[in-house]
Amino acid sequence: MAYRKKTLRTMSPTARKVARLIGELDSVSTRLKNLIPDIQRLDLDSRALVSAKASQGPAETPAETIEFDEEQS
Repeated sequence: MAYRKKTLRTMSPTARKVARLIGELDSVSTRLKNLIPDIQRLDLDSRALVSAKASQGPAETPAETIEFDEEQS
């Protein structure tokens, strides 16, 4: 809930800061709630992509494999 300017002016500086933080918290929670449908859609898309890759079978292995020595001098 947003406070009116008149209400904020009558508050002490500390109470004003708390009121601003409360407003910011409300704003962030609203933005997070609005992100939920996008996240659900992305989750379904990623699951479908994983399923599609799994159904294609094993991936082709490269002709050359680069091996690194663990010991370096």
